[in-house]
Amino acid sequence: MRLKPPVSADQAYQYLAVNAALVWGVGDAARMDGHLHSIADAMAVVGALDIPEHIEPLFGEDIGLDPELGA
Repeated sequence: MRLKPPVSADQAYQYLAVNAALVWGVGDAARMDGHLHSIADAMAVVGALDIPEHIEPLFGEDIGLDPELGA
């Protein structure tokens, strides 16, 4: 999984909070606030990872065929 361009936790939170309010309403979005912050923090971490282009995506592929990852 990649996030391009990388986002800060604050940017991710703003995006999530606005969309949660639009989809579920302000009250329900407010009740999700702690979860939204946790997800935003995780998005920032994922965005900061330096994953080589040839590694991803491997989902749907047989990683056993990859000489770097196979057993």
